[in-house]
Amino acid sequence: MDESAQGTTQSADGNQDVDILYLWKIPVDRTYVKSIIGVLKVVIAILSLIAFVCCASGRSDVCDKEFSSTYNYFEFVSISAFLTIISLWFFFVLTLHRRICFKLIPWVFVDLIYCVVYIIMYVIADIVLAAQTCGKGSNEAGAVFGFFTVAAFVAHAVFTFLQWRRSRTQATSESSPKPSPEYSAERNMESY
Repeated sequence: MDESAQGTTQSADGNQDVDILYLWKIPVDRTYVKSIIGVLKVVIAILSLIAFVCCASGRSDVCDKEFSSTYNYFEFVSISAFLTIISLWFFFVLTLHRRICFKLIPWVFVDLIYCVVYIIMYVIADIVLAAQTCGKGSNEAGAVFGFFTVAAFVAHAVFTFLQWRRSRTQATSESSPKPSPEYSAERNMESY
């Protein structure tokens, strides 16, 4: 049997079925790759990288004297978002969040928090870059791709929030105490 594709197994993660494919004995979660959140992570990574390249290619000595902090901040936000998204995408695809040492961390909530943080950082960076493009088309394109990235982050945050809320309602319904049968003295006496 080819070791690069050992087969597909079905495992249960809560109430959700997960399709795991083993490539070279490494589990790959195909369900996450095809999910809306997984696809949005890839879209955000691509848009962040394009925004970074656009802004970085528009650097010049004349503009850097006045606006270097603007460009540096935008480049920092876009490349850090790219690296964070790619890291978390691999983390979820390779099912590392299901390992024993990571099970105690609420990953859906962590996903939601970093989305909100990057939305705030990107909005600030985009507004400042759009206001100080120094007449360069590449900086304008970087700002536009930055706004597209913000829209993708907002969509990601909405779907992550819905997933988090759904997991919270499932957790409370599973942990709620079962109603005890009514106490009856006659029934209690019958058991003796």
